[in-house]
Amino acid sequence: MVHYALLRTALDPLLAVAGNEGLVWLEFLPDSCAYHTKAHAVVRTLWNSGPDDEPIAIRESTDHFDPLRDQLATYFTGQTESFDLEIDLHGTDFQKEVWNELLKIPYGKLRTYGEIAVALTKPKASRAVGQAAGHNPLPIIVPCHRVIGKTGALVGFAGGITTKARLLRLEGHTLDSSSHLEEPRLF
Repeated sequence: MVHYALLRTALDPLLAVAGNEGLVWLEFLPDSCAYHTKAHAVVRTLWNSGPDDEPIAIRESTDHFDPLRDQLATYFTGQTESFDLEIDLHGTDFQKEVWNELLKIPYGKLRTYGEIAVALTKPKASRAVGQAAGHNPLPIIVPCHRVIGKTGALVGFAGGITTKARLLRLEGHTLDSSSHLEEPRLF
């Protein structure tokens, strides 16, 4: 059984999709009227890839996402810095490597795509890291918003650069007028 729901957040609404193994998809949906259609498309993409596949049962279930909703609310109000949820990442082996590395970035800290590539012992793969981060199925939970360009510029985020900037501000970063980040000042 696959569950889905539209979650209202401090930013845009989020489409949440979960299978038996955990949360598989979060997507910012500013145009939330089509979330039923989008949820079914996600299920077809992740589970029903061939003509012989058995159809997956899918059901809208807001109660199923109560823990996620609660944790997002505490994140958006600055009361928590991490999530304790079962997640089920669907992607290529390389994408999963990148996403697992993104999970290691602490709250309020930043990494560049190049630093992630080096951490994966693939120092020339910064563009591939950027592409994998761009296909992150669980934004916020897998914190791809904490990854920036080598010059400090805000680049790439499926939810939009404005949303990325808002998430970074929430985590204590300030942004100057040229869309480059400055680390938070203590004094």
